[in-house]
Amino acid sequence: MMIREYDERDSGRLYEILCSSLDESYREETFFCFHELWPRGQLVVCDFSGRPVGFLSSSKADGSHARILMFAVERNYRSMGLGSKLLIQFRRVAMMNGITHISLEVRPSNMRAINFYKRHGFVPTEVLKNYYNDGGDAVKMDILLN
Repeated sequence: MMIREYDERDSGRLYEILCSSLDESYREETFFCFHELWPRGQLVVCDFSGRPVGFLSSSKADGSHARILMFAVERNYRSMGLGSKLLIQFRRVAMMNGITHISLEVRPSNMRAINFYKRHGFVPTEVLKNYYNDGGDAVKMDILLN
């Protein structure tokens, strides 16, 4: 498995993963927008043939704060450590770019994701009411990097 930065040619494949994994709706152009804002914050994990099977997309909220906006691994590749590898690599990239604080939002019902983030040091800090397009709440999670 290999982790690399996003390439525009990945867009269609990543959009497939996004649509099958996340319950919010996004436009495929979203990847281009995030890439333009912070190219180093867009990571892709590929299988041994080079085919993308997961991604992490983020933005810089300010000079020292980054937000994970989208994070998904194709269903057939879950529970293989790829999400952990992506998150660990993202933390390295963030630290090399002067980031000291990372935040993200997750649905309260997504206990698998909440527990995953907790294992990686994230702490629930706030409930955001009516956060999602369907009116659902979100749990904001944060981590401070040393």
